[in-house]
Amino acid sequence: MSDLGSPVSSVFIDEAYDCARRAGLDAAPIAARIAPEGEMTLEQYGRFWFALAQEMQDEMLGMTAHPMRPGSFALLCHALLSAPTLGHALDRAVWALGLMVGSPCGAVSVRNGQAHITFTEDGPCASAFAYRTLLIVLLGPICWLARRRLPLLQVSFRCSAPEGAGAYTQLFGTEVRFGAQATRVVIDAEHLGLPVNRGHAALKRYLKQAPGNLLVGYRSTDDAVGQVRALLDRQAPQDWPDFDNLAKRFRMSPSTLRRQLKDQGASYRSLKAELRASRAKRLLADSDMSVADVSSVMGYAEPSAFFRAFRDWTGTSPAQYRAQQRA
Repeated sequence: MSDLGSPVSSVFIDEAYDCARRAGLDAAPIAARIAPEGEMTLEQYGRFWFALAQEMQDEMLGMTAHPMRPGSFALLCHALLSAPTLGHALDRAVWALGLMVGSPCGAVSVRNGQAHITFTEDGPCASAFAYRTLLIVLLGPICWLARRRLPLLQVSFRCSAPEGAGAYTQLFGTEVRFGAQATRVVIDAEHLGLPVNRGHAALKRYLKQAPGNLLVGYRSTDDAVGQVRALLDRQAPQDWPDFDNLAKRFRMSPSTLRRQLKDQGASYRSLKAELRASRAKRLLADSDMSVADVSSVMGYAEPSAFFRAFRDWTGTSPAQYRAQQRA
């Protein structure tokens, strides 16, 4: 999804209906007024969400411990403008969001070059829709401040997989792991140093498109990063081209491609590492392949090189990671 005229998944519409139903509100007349033909675009879904939030007096539609009163999201965004860097803005947003909704409550930690945003709650886990909404309310303005869609290295939900779980993967641009020990999203910590230089006029324009603009996917295939990632996704690591040949495939000079990737907060090396890490973790968690075989599939000539890389990615060894996931 890349613009407000794109269709929204019916899964998200049905989940919004469920929220209204639990609050004793009939959402059908509201939806019919906004989208008479039934299907909704992102822009229409945003208006549908806004109308439900006004009726329920809760921008989280009853999915958190405390209602997020209408106007809270705008207040949150205004509070981020004075942050000097994206890291400060993220800390401020997580703290403010916790004050507004109570639970789930987030915390930010940085290790091994990655920023982990982890949500905890007292009692049973929330729904997948609640976690998904909480994440986009948090990440939407953060990406806007960064002037780019931040690629998400990992997304995991504490709850079990819902109906239509594929829509979650499409939204977040990476496989969403359900049934995890905690709800967590991971981004490259390098982004935290980006300066914040948005103004009030730009924020006013941004808020006019909310909440529809929050549903724009977190991984685009329209830019250089998305195109490179899509190419690598289709191939085994052993077949990945070197940088000069990669640039030839996109009919540009290596310096131009390198500059475009840098402008979008990435490098060819970081993209390859991201995809290798994602594939390796999936194989270790979901298959019975030996660590040596996983190393070979990932394109490493020696298991020791894979071991060192995996420890850099996760802070633990492949065997320890597999044991933790299966526990």
